Amino acid sequence: MTQSLSDKIKARGEEIYQWMVDIRRQIHQNPEVGMQEFETAKLIQQKLDEIGVPYKSGVGNTGVVGLIKGIKEDKDGEPKCVGLRADIDALSIVEKNDVPYASKNPGIMHACGHDAHVALLLGAAKILNELKNQFSGCVKLVFQPAEEGPGGAFPMIQEGVLEEPPVDAMFAFHVSSGNKTGTIGIRSGPSHAAQDELRITVKGKGGHAAYPHTTVDGVLTACQVVTALHHIVPRKINPIQPAVITIGTINGGYRSNIIADSVHMKGTIRYFDDKVGEDLRKWIETVSKGIAEAAGGEAEVEFIRGYPPLINDENLANRAKDWLVEFLGEEAVFNREEPGMGAEDFAFFARQVPGLFMRLGSGGEDNEFKRPHHESTFDLDERSLVTGAISFAYMSLKFLNE
Repeated sequence: MTQSLSDKIKARGEEIYQWMVDIRRQIHQNPEVGMQEFETAKLIQQKLDEIGVPYKSGVGNTGVVGLIKGIKEDKDGEPKCVGLRADIDALSIVEKNDVPYASKNPGIMHACGHDAHVALLLGAAKILNELKNQFSGCVKLVFQPAEEGPGGAFPMIQEGVLEEPPVDAMFAFHVSSGNKTGTIGIRSGPSHAAQDELRITVKGKGGHAAYPHTTVDGVLTACQVVTALHHIVPRKINPIQPAVITIGTINGGYRSNIIADSVHMKGTIRYFDDKVGEDLRKWIETVSKGIAEAAGGEAEVEFIRGYPPLINDENLANRAKDWLVEFLGEEAVFNREEPGMGAEDFAFFARQVPGLFMRLGSGGEDNEFKRPHHESTFDLDERSLVTGAISFAYMSLKFLNE
């Protein structure tokens, strides 16, 4: 009996499983933070050379972009190009896992699974390069730096990653320790929130703590500002629009008997709608300055714009769900009911071309790997590498051949 294309992809995924595991563990042992992923980029290039895929290095600083060109004749029009993205950076966390592949770099750890993203995208590249006669157009392999910050997607876009040839759509996976291995979660519309950093400096007039009437208390004023800021979302933002204001740090003062002349605060705001973001920034500035002035001081407010909202393309999400149900079975594909307030810089890609960011179950069969991301004991079920690699390959073929 002739083996179907989907069965061939699944079989190949099993055959290269250990190859992907070895790559993942090598990267896990040698983690690098954003824009410093030099050795990770070298490894990616070595593996692409091994597979036989041409690439460009140094894109967006440490990014690598491979290109697989299909050789199937296209009789129905202009060939398409699909982009597959994997982030490659680690986090500044001390690993506490007692495993043979634990981090060798003190204070740095792959605590969010980006090592797995690299390995499974290389696995997909290996499969797709062997199936070039099954598709026309091309697959662009985007190994992106600095997702955890300062952000690598936008610099790659600036350097033309979505051009020559132009990318028609992009897919990305993120491992999810909270979901069963072998499953994939898809959501249409808002997926991740925008993220801006907020900095406020409250300036008063310092003095002796025994004579507060001669001062403008920076600490007291800052406390009033923080309290007032948390009234903005429930009273100034439409209740049906998700929004978050969080003050994460407050620093000020000198000693117990001195009234502080200034206090510095940092926080974040999150939102899905750009108009909500504008309203948050307006009200934060109005409230902070108004309270400080009423106290006899002043406030300086600064916003550092981060990642925009990540909005999954509805048409692409619906098509991908149908493809994956066809490929993996209905029980393997679930709807992500709610978006998350975390940020993700795949959003920059999804603003330029139709994009779909999916959740890849990596928690094991019985939640044995259900550990929080960005935590010192994070790990994942490496069987998820197979699901990710073969699904990337299958979706790419469906997109290019439809």
